[in-house]
Amino acid sequence: MNKTNRGKDFEQTIRKSLETLPNVSFDRLPDPMAGYSGVKNICDFSMYNYPHMFFLECKSLYGNTLNYKGAITQNQWDGMFEKSKIKGCIAGVCVWFIDYDVTAFVKIQDLHDHKNSGAKSLNIENITSNESIPHILIDGIKKRVMFNYFGESFLKKLHKLALEQWGC
Repeated sequence: MNKTNRGKDFEQTIRKSLETLPNVSFDRLPDPMAGYSGVKNICDFSMYNYPHMFFLECKSLYGNTLNYKGAITQNQWDGMFEKSKIKGCIAGVCVWFIDYDVTAFVKIQDLHDHKNSGAKSLNIENITSNESIPHILIDGIKKRVMFNYFGESFLKKLHKLALEQWGC
C-alpha cells in the first residue's frame, strides 16, 4: 500500500464501514482538485440516518498533530460550522493518527472552540489525556496497515452526540 494514498484509503475504510448499514443514506461528495470549476465541498461525506444528518471530513496523518491551518480549509471550517448550527445535524472530522493507531471523531464546534482558545492544532494528547477535547473513538480491528471500522458502533456514537447536543 502506497503511503501517499493513505488519506484516500482511510476515506474508503470509513465509507465501507458506514454505507452498507441499513436505513443509511451515505454520499461521497465529489472532491475536485483545487476547487475545479468553482466547486468546493465542505467535507468528504454526508450521511443521513433518521433522525440525524452527519457531515464527515476524514483526515489521516503521521506524527501527533493535525494542523488547523493546513489540514482544514477555511471553506471546511465555515461550511461545517454552519451545518452544525442546524438542529439534528452533526459535523466534524474523523482523524486517524496513523503512528498511534488511534482514530477519533471530533465535532467541528469543539475544534472551533479549541482553535479560538489559541490552539494551532489538535494533538494526540488532546485525544488521549484526561483533559482531552470532547471526541468519540472510532473502534475497529487493525489489519496490516488499515483498520476495519465498526460502522454500527460509530453510527450509534454519532447519534448519541446528536442526542446530547439537540435533545432529539
